Amino acid sequence: MGCIALEGVAEVRGGDRTAQFLLKQRPNRIRNIFATFASIIVVLGGMLVSGPTQAGASSPADQGVTSTTIRIGISVINFAALQAVGVTLNDGNYQDAVSALTANMNAHGGVDGRKVVPYFAVANPAVASSTSSSCSELTEDDKVFIVLFPVYPDCYQQTHDTPVMGGVLPGTLPASAAADFSLIPPDAAYDPVQLAAFDRRGAFKGKKVGLFYGPDDTSEAKVVQSDLKTLHVDVVLSAEDGVTATDTVAVDQEAQTIALRFKDAGVNEVVGVGGTGAATWPRALQDNESTYKPPWIATNETALASYTASAKGGNHYLDNVMAATTMPPAPQVWMDPAMQKCAAIVRKAYPSDAIAAPANPNSPQAASSGSDTTYAAVEEACVYLALFAKIADAAGKNLTVASFTKAGYQLRKVTLPGSGGPVSFGPDQAYAIGKANIVVYDPRSGMLVPAGG
Repeated sequence: MGCIALEGVAEVRGGDRTAQFLLKQRPNRIRNIFATFASIIVVLGGMLVSGPTQAGASSPADQGVTSTTIRIGISVINFAALQAVGVTLNDGNYQDAVSALTANMNAHGGVDGRKVVPYFAVANPAVASSTSSSCSELTEDDKVFIVLFPVYPDCYQQTHDTPVMGGVLPGTLPASAAADFSLIPPDAAYDPVQLAAFDRRGAFKGKKVGLFYGPDDTSEAKVVQSDLKTLHVDVVLSAEDGVTATDTVAVDQEAQTIALRFKDAGVNEVVGVGGTGAATWPRALQDNESTYKPPWIATNETALASYTASAKGGNHYLDNVMAATTMPPAPQVWMDPAMQKCAAIVRKAYPSDAIAAPANPNSPQAASSGSDTTYAAVEEACVYLALFAKIADAAGKNLTVASFTKAGYQLRKVTLPGSGGPVSFGPDQAYAIGKANIVVYDPRSGMLVPAGG
């Protein structure tokens, strides 16, 4: 299984590139509308090491579909087990959310006349054997057609030729692997969109720009530099902080040297590329008590959000940052009428389940209530079941992995719960590209909030 193996417990600081390396390992789809997964990666980042994909018998590609039913698999995170390694998060009850929504879906005709039958497997992402066994359980025992939001999807995609949706930490997979349909585009596809949005906002007007990145962000840095050239932005320096990620002192020293070079070159706008740019740059400036504080942009909004959460409002170098996300802010996603309909269905079916609404980041209560993410199970189930239904409907009666994948690639201008507008996929493109929602840091709440204007 191409998963990540636990090597031991270690302290993880929010800005360390040990955690940001993992952020980069999943073509930046960790810019998820549900930022809880980003927090998990930051907490577990120093304990996890990428492992090779193990050989295994592939499951039949078109299993789990009959004339009357479609079996879907749900990988459920064991949040209680994660508490042992310091992850004190609770995203709500995924099993109840999926059960309620699929029951409602089936009561209204199912998907193209077929009933959707969910199968659940609980996994502890911190234990490789747990994630491996849950993968085998869903594909070999339950023989599902597709799996929704697995943390480590490559086992399903490559070893078992099973498509997934909303995968969280994929490895580097060959083109022959089954598709992972997601609302979150990879860096190369999203950077032109967000950089153009920053440019329209005037972020680069009259600016001398410096690029700051780490060794795991090199490929994205090249994309960003090319995109900025297309926008006629003056990039005067591009600098890599290439010190060993685990040596925080050395990383900070290199960042200080780069900051002095930027200052001497007249750089008055920094673009922090990838996970390193989003987290190491502000942390190093704070550690160095730098007097250099230019406006800056983070290309990885989720890495930035994770770092701001760990900083707990204690880093004033965040005050002048700007970032963008493919999805609207969490409160806006939650208040979408389609999302509220999903929430009502789940609450009616399981009235004892705790389902808190996401805190408005502009409210005084945001800083204290932002850790309650029990709404996430409803949101993910609502979004990805809707996406699954649209693709499966488009695939028609002859539902196979091939027909499902082809239909997904051909999906255009569809509106999903909380998407904030129509999204489209494309040829060999299992990800959607929506608009860029610009956010800035609010020192009052210690959170990222929608930018005005």
